[in-house]
Amino acid sequence: SLAHHATTSCFANRHPSPSSSGQLQLQISEQGIRGCKVATMVYHLQWKCFLALFFFVGSALQTASAFVPSSPTSRAISNHKAARRPSTSVISASPSGNDGTDEGVATNSNDPSLASNVRRALLASSLAALSYNAVTLGATALGPLPAGYERVSPLQFIAALGDPDASSGGGAERWGLWPTDPGPRGLRLREYERIESGDASAPSWLDAGDFFLDENAIIMPQPEFPLPPGKYLVTGARAVTTGLTIDEKGNWKLDSGKLYDVTHLPCRAARYRPANGENGSPSAVRRSDFPVVPGGVMPNVPGTEKEIYSVLFIVGKQSA
Repeated sequence: SLAHHATTSCFANRHPSPSSSGQLQLQISEQGIRGCKVATMVYHLQWKCFLALFFFVGSALQTASAFVPSSPTSRAISNHKAARRPSTSVISASPSGNDGTDEGVATNSNDPSLASNVRRALLASSLAALSYNAVTLGATALGPLPAGYERVSPLQFIAALGDPDASSGGGAERWGLWPTDPGPRGLRLREYERIESGDASAPSWLDAGDFFLDENAIIMPQPEFPLPPGKYLVTGARAVTTGLTIDEKGNWKLDSGKLYDVTHLPCRAARYRPANGENGSPSAVRRSDFPVVPGGVMPNVPGTEKEIYSVLFIVGKQSA
């Protein structure tokens, strides 16, 4: 039998003759190298599968939390279906009066189901972020970046304006950079209310006349403007990771894919500034409009003009 043959061969070679010892050592060395390669490939494959599963579970939790049944959330879902790929350079004005939302729902800031939805969305967002970081750390351990790039750690974030279906364009002088995650430093609306009432002091970065909101209605610090020219390795934590070139004239170009392909859809971001003759500020934000589903349209804030930004992850920068 094969088993008997293998056993016999194994034992027969335990005490080789001097003439065959060199050849045997070479065979053992080659077999050992092949065995190590196979073991390494299996180990890498196991890690990739585990990390991918971890990421998709986190993303699924975030999506599920955003779809908790409620009338405001249903409205957000309808908006998302109507515009699967919203333009990231749309500027819209929302009057301080009524923009089509039910004021009875909008002003009910103490709705317990809304608070529950926000808490679930915050938890799911954290899980999704941790999942992505796990995937990134796993990729770090499993292989180097493309030639010419140095790894960025911790992750950095680009706030980009442009056509989601474009792979190049201008206007990058209006793009910004968050060197660190702006979420943990942000303010929840209830914290902003305490600042307005004088019960808390405002952080140095807060500007009520020019503010950013994320998908959970957290007021974020502004990114640093403009994004410095250079070559970045960017991703949306989905299928595409590619190079992004920003030149001195404000032009941008992706090596492959479109802006949509490298946009992290669960991370929504919009900039709000007072409309002409209006006094829009974070105090006008309607809690019932949040959270925003992944890829959904950021809501209007009465009395402000809105610019929707795409969020890109920077995982590497071109070596000096």
